[in-house]
Parts: sequence; structure tokens; C-alpha cells
Amino acid sequence: MRGLVPVDATQVTRDPTVGIYIDSVYVGRVSGLGMELSDIERIEVLRGPQGTLFGRNTIGGAVSIVTRRPTGEFGLDLRGGFGNYDSRMVAAHLNLPSIGGINIKVDGLYSDRGGLVMNPDPSFLDYGEIRKYGFKISAHWEPADGVSILYSYDQSHDESTSAYSDITATDQAATVRPSFITLREGRVRTGRIGVPVLRNPQRAAGHSLLAEWDLTDNLTLRSITAWRDLNSVQWDQDTGAVTTWGPNRTFGRLSYALVDQNQFSQELQLVGEAGDLSYVVGGYYFNENGADEAIVYSAGRLNATNTGLVLFPAPVPDGGTAIPDRAARVNVRSTAVFGQFTWSPSALEGLHLTAGLRYTDDSKDGLLTAIRGANPNLNFEFNSSRIDPMATIAYDFSDDINAYVKVSRAYRAGGANTRSSILRPFGEEELVAWEAGIKADLFDRRARFNLAAYTSELSNQQVDFINPAFVSNTETVNAPETRQIKGVELDVTLAPTDNLLLGANYVFTDAPPTPVVNIFSGAIQQVSSAFTPRHAVTFTADYTFPRLSFGELRLHLDANTAGNYFANNTVTYQADSAFLINGRLTLSDIEVAGGTLELALWVKNLTDVTYNYFDFRVASRQTSTIYNDPRTYGLQARVRF
Repeated sequence: MRGLVPVDATQVTRDPTVGIYIDSVYVGRVSGLGMELSDIERIEVLRGPQGTLFGRNTIGGAVSIVTRRPTGEFGLDLRGGFGNYDSRMVAAHLNLPSIGGINIKVDGLYSDRGGLVMNPDPSFLDYGEIRKYGFKISAHWEPADGVSILYSYDQSHDESTSAYSDITATDQAATVRPSFITLREGRVRTGRIGVPVLRNPQRAAGHSLLAEWDLTDNLTLRSITAWRDLNSVQWDQDTGAVTTWGPNRTFGRLSYALVDQNQFSQELQLVGEAGDLSYVVGGYYFNENGADEAIVYSAGRLNATNTGLVLFPAPVPDGGTAIPDRAARVNVRSTAVFGQFTWSPSALEGLHLTAGLRYTDDSKDGLLTAIRGANPNLNFEFNSSRIDPMATIAYDFSDDINAYVKVSRAYRAGGANTRSSILRPFGEEELVAWEAGIKADLFDRRARFNLAAYTSELSNQQVDFINPAFVSNTETVNAPETRQIKGVELDVTLAPTDNLLLGANYVFTDAPPTPVVNIFSGAIQQVSSAFTPRHAVTFTADYTFPRLSFGELRLHLDANTAGNYFANNTVTYQADSAFLINGRLTLSDIEVAGGTLELALWVKNLTDVTYNYFDFRVASRQTSTIYNDPRTYGLQARVRF
């Protein structure tokens, strides 16, 4: 968000740049998100430095996902569907009648899909297969007036396979290239050679308890307690993309990575109003424990004539090195006190002055337990305490037009890189941002315009460099140069008629590369913002046809274009730009057996556009490229009682 991307977010020692919250609970590792399971009521996006309202401090922003609470009345929302590539899904959201004053809700999901790229060996799995399933149980109790307790438990599983990466360029001489290796560009339906493709089992689970007590009509005490656990295994089969070719050399790169993480968080908030003043005051505690390890395997060996591949009975460590390639254990603790106050003086109607402050105390410690099979006995500690402010001046020109100016500061804690062979420590980075914007509803609320412009300075940016001699090894350093990031964000919504709703979103991000000395080569290297296109545009259109005698027909179309971004902060290859169109035709409100039926036809990537969204370059070897998904489509049915 706004040019701030955590390139290696699964490392427990690395703080994210954007915080993800589900029902007010901060989720430390995004691989445990499982959004498909949630019965989403709304998604709130807060851009820019955050930390004076709730949860963890983040330099890029926050995304808050709010799910629907139990109703206490019987209700069933059941969806099922199928599509191309043998895709199937079923999701259910069941509200039970209130029992002893307790409202209970059960959510469940199962989704799978066949592979997008076939494995030439039918005894192995295909690339891009999907298998996800999980459930969530929520219970809501109001034991007294003004007291509310919401408990939730969720568990989700993801057993999908990795995407297919093809070899699109090489630095190695044609004389050592195996005869079955050809350089290919563009999406393919079948892989180049049959090698083992494994599932990536991920399991995420968590308990949360949200309690609210209205102390007075104008003051609420809120407690948010949560525990979460994540076990994520990743098997990436790169089918030789970073292999050094030649007779009798090992072939293939099957990368294994494990993240085992658990977290506990406790947050207390006082939310209230006193005359012209509204405020939030809170305290936050977060404790995270994690372990990760990685091993690079080879799938087989090229024969003596360099014309064929002999698969190993089981994958063996790449180059015969001792395993694991790396392993680490980490503990992270963060304690904070925060507050935000807004004064809206009655004497100056329309004026709103907001000030916020956050005190954060972060500490991390860890141990590198293995590097290439040996225990290096390396450890690290990081400690930091600091105060970060924010201030906003806003003015309501009318009930429908508001303008504001904001300045804020936040930081991203330092730590150590567990992919480093020396457990290299790195320091914190800091972002100072200035923002101005306007929000307006015009023409009798037929048009809505939201415009924001910002400029920010990122100091001591954390930069990763890949070791060309050992691609599983990266080193993180703080760049001494200050990065300037500027941008404009525009949202427009138009309702020219009661049946037609049009939307457009445009994001301009000016994040020029910063020259930094590469710690391996000593050369000046340009550091960019990963996954950050300079221009990104989205268009939407929703049309409701004149009502039919048996239901309502609606059409949704959306199109977006983005690209020419870097897939890593130090990679020189850019992803292609593309223009994608998605659509959905829905026939709803069909009365059946006391409920309603909804039928929908959907399509993603309607024009079947192909573009590369990730290039991985290894010097003196080759470039591996991953392409986007092809056109997918299907039919979905939904019944609600």
C-alpha cells in the first residue's frame, strides 16, 4: 500500500508494512489469513501510517475485515458452484435460534480446482491445484444491558500446489543446455518434464474474545483477546529453473520452507465522548513465537550425455549439502499505549481537530539453529522504544463535502534476517507522511468523489540482497538514503440512474528507485518498491435490469489495468502491464420453498490475457517466470432461508 511492501513477510523477525485485522484481531502472518472462510460484512481500508486508533503500528496502513455476527434467529446462506479446470466449491453460513440467550453461528467452506499446468507424469500432482477447507464457530451473548461478549474459533486449511515457473532466459551456454530444455515465453498447458509436485499444507487456527461494556451512555470499555496458531509448509517445484546444467549434474529445484508460528494479543480500549470531544484511549500487548527452516532439494540428475533426466527415488539435498539449509527460532514482543482525540468545537461548526500519539516498546530475540546443516550458535536481540504522533485538521464545508490535511509518523521495527548465514541484524525504518484530501457527495448523492494526495519520506529502508552463490540466502541492510514516495488516489462513484452504478479508481504512485550499494558485488544497485505500479486503474459497472416476474437480473463488470512493477525490491525485471476484465450475471430473488434462490454465471480474465507477474533472476544461470491465471468461469447457486 502506497509503495510500502514487505518482500519477505513470512519471516517472524520482519514486521509487515500493512496490518491485517479480522474482527479487530491483528493477524501477524498473512499466510494464515483464510479470508474465503469469513462471512464478510464490510472491509475497511486505512491508508498511511497507523497506530493511534488500535492494534499494531504499521507504516503503510491497515485493512480491517468485519464479519457478520450471529443473529439469534434461524437462517441459512448456502452457496455452491462449479467451473472449468474441474473447480468446485460449497460454503455455508448457518445461524441457529438463540439458546439460553446465546446466539450461535457456524461458517464452513470447501473449495478445490484442478491444475492450471499439467504434469507430464500423471503419477504426480499438477501445478496450480487448489484445495481449501475450514470452519468457524461464533457465539454472541448479552448477559446484561450494555454488556456484549463475542467468542469465535476458526480453523482453515490450504493444501494447494505451487504455480508453474518456466525458463524464459539463460546465461548458460547452449552447449550445456539439455536437449529437452527450450526457452519458452507465455503461458503453457503442460510442464516441460515430469517431476514431483507436492501440496503446500497450511493450517491456521485461532480463538478470539471481544467483550464490550457500556460504562455510561458516552463511554464504552472494549477488550479484545486473541490467540492464533499457524503451521505453513511450502513446496515450490521450479523444474530446473535455477539449476546449473551439464552432464551428470543434479537437476531441479524443489524448495521446502516451514513457518511455525503462534501469537497472543490483548487490547483494551476506552471509547467515549465528552461534550465536543470524542476519543479513543487504549493499550496493546502482542507476543509472537516462531520457527522457520528451509531446505533446497534436487529432483534428479542429468545423464552423462546431457540428453535426459534420471529422477531420484526421493528428492535429495541440492548439491549434497547437509540439511537444513537454514533454521531459526524467534520471539517477538510489542507493548503500546495509544490515544486519539477529536475536538469538534460547537462555536466553529464543521471544524474537526484530531491529535493522536502512540508509545511503542518492541523487543525481539532469536537464534539461528542451523545453516547448511551446522549449528552456528548465532543469536540476536532488538529493542526499541519510541513515540509517534499524528495530527489532522478537517472541515465540513457542508453535510456532503469534507476536506482534511494530515501529518503522521510511524515506524517498522528492526530485527535480524533469518535467511542470513550470519543472522545479520538490521535497524528500524521510519516513515513520515503528509496527506491532503477531499470527500464529496454531489448532485443529490448521485456522485461521490474521494481524492487524496500524499508525500512521504522513508528513512533507513530495510533492503534485501540475494546471495548469487546461495540463492536461499538473503541479507538485509538499512539503506542510508531517504526514499521519497508520492501519490494520488481518486475514487469516483456515479449513479446516473436508479438501475446503473458506475465506479472508477485511479492510483498514481511515484516511488523512484534509490541507489544502494549491493553488499555482495559492491556495485550501485537501484532499489525499487516491489509490486508497485506507477499507474493502476479499475473500472466497475453494475446494472439492474427491469424486474422480471420471477426474479431480478443484475450484471456486474469490472476491468483493471496495472503492471510494469518490480517483483522484488532489487530485481531489475518488471512484470508486464495487462488489462483484465471480469464479469458476473446474476438472477436473484427467485422464491423457492420459503426462501430465495440465486443463480450466477461468472468469468475472470474474460479475454484470456497472458502476462508475467513474477520474474526470478539468478545471475550466471537463468530467469524463471510465472504467468497469470488463464480465463476461468463457472456457475454458482445460492439459497437463503
